[in-house]
Amino acid sequence: MRILFITVGTGVGKGEEKIKSLAHGILSSILQHNPDKVVFFGSEESKKTVEEIKKQYLEKEGKEFHKKKYEFVKIDDIDDFSDCYEKMENRIKEYKKEEIIIDYTSGTKTMTTTAAIIAMLYQKKLFLTSGKRGENGIVAPGTEEIKQQNLYLAYDKYSLEKAKEAFNSYRYEDAKNYLKQIVAMKERKDYEEIVEAYSLWDKFEHEKAREKMEKIKMDILNKNKSFLGRLSKAKVREEFLIPDLLNNAYRRIEEGKYDDAVARLYRVIEMVAQYRLKAEHELNPSEIKWGDLEIKLKEQKIMEKYEKKKDEKGIIRLSLNECYDLLKDLKDEVGKVAEDKELKDLLKKRNFSILAHGIEPVSIEDANRLFNKAKEIAKKVLKNLDEYMEISEFSKL
Repeated sequence: MRILFITVGTGVGKGEEKIKSLAHGILSSILQHNPDKVVFFGSEESKKTVEEIKKQYLEKEGKEFHKKKYEFVKIDDIDDFSDCYEKMENRIKEYKKEEIIIDYTSGTKTMTTTAAIIAMLYQKKLFLTSGKRGENGIVAPGTEEIKQQNLYLAYDKYSLEKAKEAFNSYRYEDAKNYLKQIVAMKERKDYEEIVEAYSLWDKFEHEKAREKMEKIKMDILNKNKSFLGRLSKAKVREEFLIPDLLNNAYRRIEEGKYDDAVARLYRVIEMVAQYRLKAEHELNPSEIKWGDLEIKLKEQKIMEKYEKKKDEKGIIRLSLNECYDLLKDLKDEVGKVAEDKELKDLLKKRNFSILAHGIEPVSIEDANRLFNKAKEIAKKVLKNLDEYMEISEFSKL
């Protein structure tokens, strides 16, 4: 079903010939588009123009312009944008399942501007009726020409800006949807690849993100490409995952997702201990072999503590606190982290959060405090933390 939206002027103050000319131009548009229904937008005075349209339709077609074929939407204040926009948008939504085309030939400047904006925002075809004008400025009947206005450039620029805005706010699905609306922009494919790459990275799909990013030649991506490249070749991945997780947590804080941020920061603190055990002591905390631990630890009392933790295969798996306890038993200064009173308090609040074991939401203050504390702890084991965080910080479009 095709619906024609058309703004209607009055020709007030210009005489009867002006109204006839105006009606003739609108009728030309109606006959060319051949809609199933016409929706006129205008003031109370505009009804005179509609009556003239009906009269000319009868003369030309030999039949009446049936009242079921049209609707008149009255705009109370034709110079008020809000009133014009609300009336037009309401009808756009009412006929959202139908094909809608818009003609903005006549009406006040506010009415025609609103019609053009509506056409752009809702991606509807926009038309203008023009023709040869006489000395009195009236379009000569029979010279009317219906011209479609090319809004694709405006559509595409608007959609790209909205996609960039969503991307910079980490709303990747929204960014993808805006990019799908772009009609004729050669860079669209690159932007789609960029959005997908960062969406994957945000979900820790680092290798897939790197592969996509490598295909795109854009200077602003270079530092991130460097980071992902180094991560893919790292022997001990935690060296790069720690700064990446810190940035990920900070993005969640920016989004106001404080519980999510704290969950990631807890993992950062845990990973710091795991990294230290691997890099400095050659122990894998998720699967420590009893024999390896016997070599590292000398004191019998300490050995008894860990012997109780081994399973039937002689494997020991440690929690966050136990990792730091082991570092302390190994005379590693990083083990002192477990004695940090501020950290203990923050972790307690994390444990009471909804995403952990409790029902209390995390505040922005506590999320920021834990971020700073986690970064401070990470610096104890990573000399290049600031550099790695800088090159793994997501680029903005």
